[in-house]
Amino acid sequence: MSEKLIYKVARGKDVGLILRPHKYEDGFFRAYKTNSRNDPEGRKVTTELELIDLVREGYHVRMSSPGRGPSTVKPEVVAE
Repeated sequence: MSEKLIYKVARGKDVGLILRPHKYEDGFFRAYKTNSRNDPEGRKVTTELELIDLVREGYHVRMSSPGRGPSTVKPEVVAE
Protein backbone atom coordinates (compact mmCIF):
# COMPACT_ATOMS: atom_id res chain seq x y z
CA MET A 1 0.00 0.00 0.00
CA SER A 2 1.36 3.43 -0.91
CA GLU A 3 0.37 6.89 0.23
CA LYS A 4 -0.47 9.87 -1.99
CA LEU A 5 -1.35 13.51 -1.44
CA ILE A 6 -4.65 14.88 -2.74
CA TYR A 7 -6.70 17.99 -2.18
CA LYS A 8 -10.39 18.22 -3.12
CA VAL A 9 -11.47 21.80 -3.87
CA ALA A 10 -14.28 22.69 -1.45
CA ARG A 11 -15.58 26.00 -2.81
CA GLY A 12 -15.65 28.27 -5.81
CA LYS A 13 -16.14 27.37 -9.45
CA ASP A 14 -13.87 24.30 -9.23
CA VAL A 15 -15.72 22.51 -6.37
CA GLY A 16 -14.88 18.82 -6.39
CA LEU A 17 -11.73 19.18 -8.51
CA ILE A 18 -8.90 16.95 -7.28
CA LEU A 19 -5.47 18.58 -7.02
CA ARG A 20 -2.18 16.69 -6.89
CA PRO A 21 1.34 17.88 -5.97
CA HIS A 22 2.73 20.28 -8.58
CA LYS A 23 6.19 19.41 -9.90
CA TYR A 24 8.00 22.47 -11.22
CA GLU A 25 10.23 22.57 -14.30
CA ASP A 26 13.30 22.38 -12.04
CA GLY A 27 12.12 18.91 -10.91
CA PHE A 28 11.14 19.96 -7.37
CA PHE A 29 7.90 19.96 -5.41
CA ARG A 30 7.45 22.92 -3.03
CA ALA A 31 6.04 23.09 0.53
CA TYR A 32 5.58 26.01 2.95
CA LYS A 33 4.93 26.47 6.67
CA THR A 34 2.03 28.82 5.85
CA ASN A 35 -0.34 28.94 2.89
CA SER A 36 1.71 31.74 1.32
CA ARG A 37 4.18 30.91 -1.44
CA ASN A 38 6.19 33.91 -0.19
CA ASP A 39 6.88 32.05 3.06
CA PRO A 40 10.62 32.30 3.77
CA GLU A 41 10.57 28.79 5.27
CA GLY A 42 9.62 27.16 1.98
CA ARG A 43 11.15 23.75 1.22
CA LYS A 44 11.96 22.04 -2.07
CA VAL A 45 11.85 18.24 -2.25
CA THR A 46 12.15 15.73 -5.07
CA THR A 47 9.67 13.02 -4.05
CA GLU A 48 6.06 12.81 -2.93
CA LEU A 49 7.18 10.73 0.06
CA GLU A 50 9.23 13.71 1.26
CA LEU A 51 6.15 15.92 0.78
CA ILE A 52 4.06 13.55 2.87
CA ASP A 53 6.56 13.87 5.72
CA LEU A 54 6.38 17.68 5.45
CA VAL A 55 2.55 17.64 5.49
CA ARG A 56 2.69 15.58 8.68
CA GLU A 57 4.93 18.33 10.10
CA GLY A 58 2.28 20.94 9.24
CA TYR A 59 3.48 22.17 5.84
CA HIS A 60 1.21 23.32 3.00
CA VAL A 61 1.96 22.12 -0.55
CA ARG A 62 1.77 23.68 -4.01
CA MET A 63 -0.80 21.55 -5.87
CA SER A 64 -2.44 21.69 -9.29
CA SER A 65 -4.44 19.79 -11.89
CA PRO A 66 -4.20 19.81 -15.69
CA GLY A 67 -5.15 23.25 -16.99
CA ARG A 68 -5.08 24.85 -13.52
CA GLY A 69 -2.09 26.65 -12.05
CA PRO A 70 -0.65 25.63 -8.67
CA SER A 71 -2.23 26.73 -5.39
CA THR A 72 -0.81 26.44 -1.88
CA VAL A 73 -3.13 24.14 0.13
CA LYS A 74 -3.11 21.73 3.08
CA PRO A 75 -3.59 18.32 1.40
CA GLU A 76 -4.72 15.01 2.84
CA VAL A 77 -2.55 11.92 2.98
CA VAL A 78 -4.52 9.00 1.52
CA ALA A 79 -3.66 5.32 1.14
CA GLU A 80 -3.89 3.90 -2.37
